[in-house]
Amino acid sequence: KLQFLYFIDAMKKWFIAVLLVQLLVMAWWFTSQHRMLKSVSGGRRATDLQKGERKVIDFGSLKDLEERMEVKETSVKGVTKVKKNVESAEKGGVTEHYERESILIALASYGDMECAPTVARAYERAAYPDRVFFGIFQQHNCSGLDDAASCKDCIANIHNQLDCPNHPLCTRLWQVRVSRLPMRQTQGVTFGRHMAENHYQGETYVMNIDSHSHFSRGWDSEIIDMFKRIDDDHAIITTYPSHYTERHTGFDKSGDGEFEISRSSHEMCICTTNKVKIYKSQNFKHVVGHMHRPSKPIRTAFLAAGFNFAKGHRVANVPYDPYTPFLFDGEEMSFAVRAWTHGYDFYHPDKSVVAHLYITSGSKLRPVFWTDKWNERYVIQWKSTLRVNYILGLHDIFDKVVPESEIDLREIQKYGLGTARTTDQYWTWAGIDLQGDEKSSKSLCGIYQSGGMPPVPRKGIDI
Repeated sequence: KLQFLYFIDAMKKWFIAVLLVQLLVMAWWFTSQHRMLKSVSGGRRATDLQKGERKVIDFGSLKDLEERMEVKETSVKGVTKVKKNVESAEKGGVTEHYERESILIALASYGDMECAPTVARAYERAAYPDRVFFGIFQQHNCSGLDDAASCKDCIANIHNQLDCPNHPLCTRLWQVRVSRLPMRQTQGVTFGRHMAENHYQGETYVMNIDSHSHFSRGWDSEIIDMFKRIDDDHAIITTYPSHYTERHTGFDKSGDGEFEISRSSHEMCICTTNKVKIYKSQNFKHVVGHMHRPSKPIRTAFLAAGFNFAKGHRVANVPYDPYTPFLFDGEEMSFAVRAWTHGYDFYHPDKSVVAHLYITSGSKLRPVFWTDKWNERYVIQWKSTLRVNYILGLHDIFDKVVPESEIDLREIQKYGLGTARTTDQYWTWAGIDLQGDEKSSKSLCGIYQSGGMPPVPRKGIDI
């Protein structure tokens, strides 16, 4: 009987000890999650968009972000890089950095060897890397994390390619959010961008770029400064970026590389769009034009998918349409018209902050989805085009022989048009003749050089 009582007493002590350990673990977990959410939000109010909800979450004060900023300012090597980037931005005219405002870079990668270097460059050239977050949708041939190096994973094992712990990314890997899919299961670029933006967690701004990009020093301060100078909460800064060459591909372990982004007086723009045949349908493909760099951001008529920067509410108001697999020609027009009818205006930047790797589609550096099974995927792209044309009100013009029953209309309201302006207004304003035989729209380069496109009133936005 005495032994039994000793056994019961021991079991009680064991149970109490296990319970205390569990409580300590739970307390640690909740504390770490709370700190993470505070730092992710930068003390702002965030919106939970994962399930289409509009629930507002308050993550508290900015004290945690400010403390981390101060620590970074006293670090040994990181401060050198940050100060260099801050000074570069200020040399270019930036007077206020708005370091409390955060940026989500949305990026979709398709087997791209430049994906990981692109992520590293964003941090090594940012004025305030603490405010930079990534949402990545990776479509690579990785069999697992052990295969990360050979398949060029966007983030796994990236620390082995950098001068850690000195490189700014080494202590900020938690700021990179990644979802992965095998290359063979890809659904194309619009689905990829949609999935990348699913990583949005209430950042102040969202910036879409391609997975082969370079940056100017202090790019984050420069792009925010540009947005502030436009003074339009519904502005989208967008253009075809300047270029970098294969000489500047790969990692710069120290982050002190000599690459300087091109800021010539003559730069690319989008003045014209062409009607293009897509199997049995039509849509639009933009034409690269050139103009003198403006002295301030100017309003333009077209959007570039490979570089656009806007307030975070754009993700909620105009999300990328995931029901358009393998859409390529027509992607930019679809997204632009939807955004424009929701009240967003497009602005050509007055300085280049992002560079793009322009190479042939056959390069091993940058695979493209239309080189694999395109005889099958081309027909799927046509079906996506039917959906796009239906949304943009072009069905009766381009596809009237196709019954509506053959068009994918899933969540058509969510990925549809806005009410601030109409598509008819857009076609007229952008100089696009839908009914005529002209292949190209009216060139707008002259209007751009004269100060930009005229404003079109927006219901519910302009007072």
